[in-house]
Amino acid sequence: MIKFKKIAALALTAVIGVTALAGCGAGKMGDKLVMGTNAAFPPFEFTTSNGIVGEFDGIDVAIAKKIAESMGKTLQIEDMEFDGLIASLNTGKIDMAVAGMTANPERAKNVDFSDTYFVASQVILVSADNADITKAEDLKNDKTVGVVLGYTGDSIITDTLQIAEDKITRANRGIDVVQDVKNGKLDAVVIDSATGKALAEKNGLKVVEDSEVFDTEEYAIAVNKGNTELLEKINAILKEMKANGEIDALAEKYN
Repeated sequence: MIKFKKIAALALTAVIGVTALAGCGAGKMGDKLVMGTNAAFPPFEFTTSNGIVGEFDGIDVAIAKKIAESMGKTLQIEDMEFDGLIASLNTGKIDMAVAGMTANPERAKNVDFSDTYFVASQVILVSADNADITKAEDLKNDKTVGVVLGYTGDSIITDTLQIAEDKITRANRGIDVVQDVKNGKLDAVVIDSATGKALAEKNGLKVVEDSEVFDTEEYAIAVNKGNTELLEKINAILKEMKANGEIDALAEKYN
């Protein structure tokens, strides 16, 4: 992002020029479509030695690549903290946020969401021999819980279950709190179901589900408010991929 120094003697025309440039979205500045994500959320986005876009791979990356190709653009991926995605959309650093993001009313105040492309829920990850945690309410019993900052699990632990702040560990990557459970530093992690099950399998943890507390949630792609042109193109591709079974195939491949 170009930073402009404030100079007191700037001419009016220069001010107008800077303002116009600042208003441009990332994709309008070339032949690239810029995707913002948090690439520590398998199977939706993760890094690997041989990804489908550079080092990046996963369900969301495959969907975003298809969208970019349909627009005649090259997909560029900006990896960042999940909590910074909406701000990056609003400032034009990225064109779209594709990050297993749940479409909810609070986020919709600041961004526009595409049609849903995946339905998930939350799960609890605990050590394989843990017999104390069999439902979400058990987390209130003086348990230490890890979540990813800004994810749905963070909201549930904080607002729904009202776990004490000194019992919550927030991280920018799910793998970090999962490792804390594996190493005995935390009792549990609350995280999105597909990612949680993938991480549990890789790390020898147990998955606890609780449909009474964890409602289903819908993943969607976020764009800046009012960017209807891009949103319509995204929805058209998602509709096509759902109709021809591509998204189901991706879910099967990466899970």
